[in-house]
Order: sequence, then C-alpha cells, then structure tokens
Amino acid sequence: MRRAGFLEILMILLFILAGAPCAWGAEGEKINIFDPADIPLGIWSIVVFVILLVVLKKYAWGPILEGLQKREHNIESAVRDAQQARDEAQRLRDQLQSEINHAHEKVRDILDEGRRHAQETTDEMIAKARTEIQAERDRLRREIEMARDQALQELWKQTAHLATMISAKAIRRQLTEEDHRRLVDEALTELQGAGKAGRG
Repeated sequence: MRRAGFLEILMILLFILAGAPCAWGAEGEKINIFDPADIPLGIWSIVVFVILLVVLKKYAWGPILEGLQKREHNIESAVRDAQQARDEAQRLRDQLQSEINHAHEKVRDILDEGRRHAQETTDEMIAKARTEIQAERDRLRREIEMARDQALQELWKQTAHLATMISAKAIRRQLTEEDHRRLVDEALTELQGAGKAGRG
C-alpha cells in the first residue's frame, strides 16, 4: 500500500516537472523553472505541491481510504453474516425435514401396529368362534350318541323281552307253521306297540 502511494506521488511530481518548463507566469510571460533565475519559484512550487500533497493525504485521501476500507469490511462482514444465516437456515431446514420424515415414519408405524392389532383381534375372535362352534358340535354329537345309545338299549331290552316271551310260548306247546306265523305277527304287533309307547 505504501509502495503504491509512493509511486503515485513520484508520478505526479514527474508530471509537474515535465509541465513546469512550459508554465506561464501571472503576466503571461513564459516561466522555465530550470532557468537559474526561476529556480526559487520551482522550489516553492515543489514545496507547495508537497504541502498540498501532505494535506490532501491527511485530510482527504486518508479519510476516503479509511471509509472505503471500513465499507469493504462492513460488506465482508455482511456477506459473512448472510452466509452464516444461510447455513443456519439450511441446517434448520434439514433438521425440520428430518423431523417431518421421522414423524411420517412414526405415523406409518402406528398405522401398521393398528392394522396388526386389528388383524390379531379378528383372528382371535374367529378362532374363539370356531372353538365355540366345535365345542357345540361335540356337545351335540355326544347328546346324539347318548340318545342313540339309550334308544339302542331300549330296543335291545324290548327285543330281549320279546325273545323271552316268544321262547316261553314256544316251550309251552309244539309249534305248527300256522302257530309260528301267528307268533311272529304277535311279536311284530308287540314291537309296534312298544315303539309307540316309547315315543309317547
């Protein structure tokens, strides 16, 4: 920075010195600062220029440069702050998206759990109903078998009773074919009567 400022001052001095031999005096006469008679004027011109340069550097270029540097610093700070804000916003957006995705997964899990629970409840109800139906079938089958067994026992009793009666009658007398037919008819009649009595 100092080197650039020094080069600027040197270039300005060279420009002034190059244009100085062609300078014009107050009364329109031509002035040449390299002329021995005009050397004090050239020296005073250089002194005035240097003083002007120092004053301008201190009160004009310095504050302007300081203001520009401060503005550059403010812009860099604003860019940094904006970048940080953007990064923070991106982080918050990612965090929010992650939480939304987590909530969606949780809702899916809850719905799946509800479906599983409903299916298990339905399966349990169906299994319970099947068990009850099978138990009712078994009970009815046992009742039917008991009723059949009772009917068979009653039938065997009646049959034994009739056989005993037929044997007793057959022993008492000698049977002819006609007697035999009559005994069978009587036995059938008694069986029918026993069946009606059992139903009654």
